[in-house]
Amino acid sequence: MSRCDNTQQKGIDYHKTFSPVAKMVIVRYLLSVAAVRGWHLHQFDVNNAFLHGDLEEEIYMRKPPGYNKGTTGQVCKLLKSLYGLKQANRQWYAKLTSCLLDFGFSQSKADYRLFTMSTSTSFTALLVYIDDIFLASSSMTNIVAVKDCLHDKFKIKDLGVLRFFLGIEVARSPMGIHIC
Repeated sequence: MSRCDNTQQKGIDYHKTFSPVAKMVIVRYLLSVAAVRGWHLHQFDVNNAFLHGDLEEEIYMRKPPGYNKGTTGQVCKLLKSLYGLKQANRQWYAKLTSCLLDFGFSQSKADYRLFTMSTSTSFTALLVYIDDIFLASSSMTNIVAVKDCLHDKFKIKDLGVLRFFLGIEVARSPMGIHIC
């Protein structure tokens, strides 16, 4: 039984933390392959990502200021992850990973934030940086299907064609992809 009041202790209130942070070398690699193969590049972010995680631990928190229902001294049992929990990043990423694997993606062994899906006619790569996601695909149909699935599951903010990702400006021209 844990408390959520910034006093969580490793090994007691949580066991692991993790933030899915894509490696820049993978970002550059995907951009270069997309340029050579003429793939579509899109991006989106997940609204309130950390609130989607399921908790493995039993965690309680004090009632928020201004919430007066119940009696003094009562606490709230958390049923879902919450911003500020040490394990919020890990729980969000576990939920996202499960969803992507169910959709048909495979998780890369070289970079766990990279997911790929291939068929006889198409290839799609999805790269995760906490709640920012970038898709590279030979098929616009796949991009739409992935976005629709994730929007139904989590609610996403579709940012359209990739323009900025992790501080990198991406510009496409007939000459290729330019990054700055």
